[in-house]
Amino acid sequence: MDGRTRQAKRYSIVVQTNDLADYILEDWSGFKKDKFLEPIFEKIDEHVQSMFSKIANENIEETTKHIKKEYKKQYEELSPLAKYEFNEAIENITVSNPTAREDSIALAVETILNLEKTRSGSELLQKLSLLSHEDIEGLNKILDNWSIKDALTVLDEIDKRITVIEAIRKLSNDKTVDELHILHPLIASARWIFGPEFDSPEYASNNQLQTTIEKVFGKKIDKKIFKNNRKRPDIVVKGSSTFSITGTVAYDNENGLTTVNKILIIELKRGGFKLTREERNQAVGYVEDFMECGTIIGNPYINAFVVGETFNEKVQPIQSIENEHKVEIGKVQICLFSQIVDSAERRLFNLRSRLNERYSNVPGMELYHKQSKLAI
Repeated sequence: MDGRTRQAKRYSIVVQTNDLADYILEDWSGFKKDKFLEPIFEKIDEHVQSMFSKIANENIEETTKHIKKEYKKQYEELSPLAKYEFNEAIENITVSNPTAREDSIALAVETILNLEKTRSGSELLQKLSLLSHEDIEGLNKILDNWSIKDALTVLDEIDKRITVIEAIRKLSNDKTVDELHILHPLIASARWIFGPEFDSPEYASNNQLQTTIEKVFGKKIDKKIFKNNRKRPDIVVKGSSTFSITGTVAYDNENGLTTVNKILIIELKRGGFKLTREERNQAVGYVEDFMECGTIIGNPYINAFVVGETFNEKVQPIQSIENEHKVEIGKVQICLFSQIVDSAERRLFNLRSRLNERYSNVPGMELYHKQSKLAI
């Protein structure tokens, strides 16, 4: 026990024994190290802790009075409810940690006072009281290395991404889901799955891409389907497909002009669609049209993904596209919803499987609505 605590100064404990003489050091300064003594020390520790818990219960009033006197000004500023919760917390600390040092108790008291002044302080106190020893150690380690703001930023981003993955996983096989307005925007918001360079909250709606999209698809684009189509220029609806089109921009240091250096095209087919050679070849045509339309400055590489539920096993799922100089200018890949989920999990270091309990019982639509709020 720490000799600086009030209990240590106030009490002495004597343990009498007749059979431990052989384990005493020659200078009588302590006991020799021996496994035989460990269970004895453990039992003594249990008994001492029990004694101090009993003493703490008997002296709660005295302890509370002492703390109130020391923090009189802060205590008087609390509301009646906050004062009640403060007294309750002090009682809990006194009984649960009867051998705590005074500076540790003072730190706990100051923390409680600060929390009581906030709107959610009592909720946080309640949660802290339920933490296991391992969780408390983990929380302390986090706070040693992170600020609360940084930790929240990271956790919110992870939660947002896992929510998208779970929503896609649960809704992609649900035939009752409005794929156009629910599933397709989910995929579009998860473009980071297809490459870290597309990991941006902004929609790449620069004029070069918009002009190219209108020229390639022309009158076939149905702008009336989305009421806010101007806010989502990255989503194009055409027949049985919805396209998510985005690009990354490079800057020419010499003239200060921008060029599109990479383009990502995600074509999602309606539910239950089995992809065939026809869908793949059609996507190849789109890539060639993008490169030959004459509205994009530079030579961007185009990655096109055609996403469906299943695909014909006879079709080659990946096809490279070359220009007249035999230089690869793009690639078309057939992709499944399940493959997107698996790839996303790998990109997130399998965090979804580790945090499975957090999301397993949440319905897909609830995850979709949560993701929609996070994206605003």
